Amino acid sequence: MEQSVVDQVRILIVEDEPTQAMKLQFILQKSGYAVSVAVNGVRAMDMLQQERPTLIISDIMMPEMDGYELCRSVRADESLCDIHIVLLTSHSDPTDVLRGLESGADTFIAKPYDAKSLLSRVQHIITTKQSNPNARAQATDVTFGGEKYAINSTRQQILNFFLSTYESMIEKNAEVMKARDELKSLSETLEKKVEERTQWLKEEIKERQRVEEQIREQAALLDKAQDAIAVHDLEGSIVYWNKSAARMYGWEAGEILGKNASEMLYKRVSFSPSSNPLKGALDTGEWSGELKQTTKDGKEIVVQSRWTLVRDNDGEPKSLLVISSDMTEKKRLEAQVLRTQRMESIGTLAGGIAHDLNNVLSPILLSINLLEGKLVDDKSKEILKIVESSAKRGGALVKQVLTFARGFEGERLLMALSHIIKEMQTFAMQSFPKSVELRTNLPKNLWCIRGDPTQVHQVLLNLCVNARDAMPNGGMVTISAENTTLDRNYAAMNPEAKPGPYVLLKVKDTGTGIPPEVLDRIFEPFFTTKEVGKGTGIGLSTLHAIVKGHGGFVTIQTEVGKGTEFGVYLPAIESSSADASEAQETKIPEGSGQLVLVADDEPLIREITKDSLERHGYKIVVANDGIEALSLYLQHKDEVKLVVLDMIMPYMDGASTIRALEKLNPDVKFVAVSGSSEKFKAAEAASRKPIRFLSKPYTTDKLLRTLDEVLNEAA
Repeated sequence: MEQSVVDQVRILIVEDEPTQAMKLQFILQKSGYAVSVAVNGVRAMDMLQQERPTLIISDIMMPEMDGYELCRSVRADESLCDIHIVLLTSHSDPTDVLRGLESGADTFIAKPYDAKSLLSRVQHIITTKQSNPNARAQATDVTFGGEKYAINSTRQQILNFFLSTYESMIEKNAEVMKARDELKSLSETLEKKVEERTQWLKEEIKERQRVEEQIREQAALLDKAQDAIAVHDLEGSIVYWNKSAARMYGWEAGEILGKNASEMLYKRVSFSPSSNPLKGALDTGEWSGELKQTTKDGKEIVVQSRWTLVRDNDGEPKSLLVISSDMTEKKRLEAQVLRTQRMESIGTLAGGIAHDLNNVLSPILLSINLLEGKLVDDKSKEILKIVESSAKRGGALVKQVLTFARGFEGERLLMALSHIIKEMQTFAMQSFPKSVELRTNLPKNLWCIRGDPTQVHQVLLNLCVNARDAMPNGGMVTISAENTTLDRNYAAMNPEAKPGPYVLLKVKDTGTGIPPEVLDRIFEPFFTTKEVGKGTGIGLSTLHAIVKGHGGFVTIQTEVGKGTEFGVYLPAIESSSADASEAQETKIPEGSGQLVLVADDEPLIREITKDSLERHGYKIVVANDGIEALSLYLQHKDEVKLVVLDMIMPYMDGASTIRALEKLNPDVKFVAVSGSSEKFKAAEAASRKPIRFLSKPYTTDKLLRTLDEVLNEAA
């Protein structure tokens, strides 16, 4: 089209979308057309009254007045009816064409469009209109899709509409073909990538399976380790827990995974800033040291713990590997050895001081005899008696300290404890308050000991007086004695003990008990918890020295609020002139191949008991808790003749195990083992029949006799 013709053409754009309106305006103005813009049909009608354009290009979907209504309004106005109208639409529905014809539009242009096709269509419409200005519209009825459309358009308008539709379809078809080709290319590329990805995934799965198998093998090895191994993240949440950790602490992995380590294991412990293992591991990469931890059943244990910081692939801290060994038993034995060494050191010091005090007191006492003949007045003699009395009291105190320092001194006599116990019973009845009851329990065949009767009497007197003082509101003191033989197994568990025969003297009270913080110091000289003037603090230290001097040792069992029991082991001399019945009594009974199930959570006791019983003719299976005991009993139900059961075990305690085993076999025989008499009461309550008890620590002789008695009881 010539430029002069273009200059004469004015085009009105009716478009509510600013971006589309600006695009159209730019394309048309760049080609030389005069362009004005209306934001909707209503605004367009107002502008048409002021200035008549050659062509209207209108969007269909607009507010207030859409494109169809605009067409009808223009055609209804005689002054405007011959203006060309082009509709813009993004719809491809044939009804759009019919509605456009019905409303009086000349043609339509499909969105999206390019500048070239838009200008070509505009030029074609204007040229056609100018070449045939007097074309007459014809009324035609068209039915499509069940609806009737009344079309009042020229033949050229109808042709233009269908041509534009056809062109749009051709364009869309070309786009579809292009898209199909692109899709085919993408499909081929995708198939290739899928094949590559599938192959990579197969190799990845194979590698992952190999790694998982390796991890399972490593986990199995970790479960076989004796140390407790755990992993927790930096917030303390536990993510790994091996079987040894379950045995040590009592929680199975399923119970503790995801829980916070500080809340579960350190309930009674707070770390100081300098000893915090988490801080140490984060600062240096690792930390090692001793920690106090709490098990599932509330028991406090001491562990040697090693913490190692684990980092991720980027080198950032990720988690902590914690390996712990139970040091509780070792620490107990170390404390016992250290206490013995401390007592020896204090004894050496006390002996040196006593020696020097004797050197000070001896001249004083000697000088008194010299002064007695030179002093004549009564007042001076009275003062001299006070000095003599004080010096003698000092001498007696020094003698007591020397007894503590050097132990037993003097002549050893063959003696029976029963006589001393009876004397103590008489003394207590005369001097103890009526609120304190004294009971004695003595066997008829108590062995003799070799020692100093005065010092042994002092030991028993000291224990009885302490028992009385521990019961200010009254209570019961029980004195008992029994024969016992300690073997190597017992000696291994108690550094002060030696294998051999002993007479065990026990003094038990129902008093206040001894607090844990005091227990380690009770044998120290001059240490006392009594009020000033009511105790010297050397009674128990002297007792310890006397017993040690006799070749014996002392044990203590105490519970705050319930009482204390002192056990004094004194080496005994077994009678060599006993009759046949006595010989029969001292003979250790042997097993005859009976299968015994031993359940105890302490590995040392479990193994020593197993070894001792196997040496004496028994067959043994061992379990480290009640659940394992049930499992082993089910496997050997017809063979197990007796169950030796510790009353305090993780997972399932002794009382629960007794109930469970009696459900399996009401006739099963038990020996309940514990260091606490309260646990024996729990066992008795759990069983349907009487149960024999064995108090820890026990000797092989005591164990064998108890097993023999239970096995030979009538069913």
